[in-house]
Amino acid sequence: MTRDQLAERLDGLDPGATFTITEDALAQMFGVITLSYGSQQALQAITDFALQHRCTFSFHLQEGAVPSFQKDDVF
Repeated sequence: MTRDQLAERLDGLDPGATFTITEDALAQMFGVITLSYGSQQALQAITDFALQHRCTFSFHLQEGAVPSFQKDDVF
């Protein structure tokens, strides 16, 4: 998936809907090897990207957690 494809997916989400994506795919899109709390610059870039598409980005480092975007309910 590319950033443009991700943007299209996020723009097409219904309010309140959630879109999950693998860490590896997201890391590749934003130019890092892996996502971690230590990669603050990449996480900030992803958060900013999400906000541009009226979404909230969620990332947690725990087993089974998957990065996700949630479409804001209010525009």
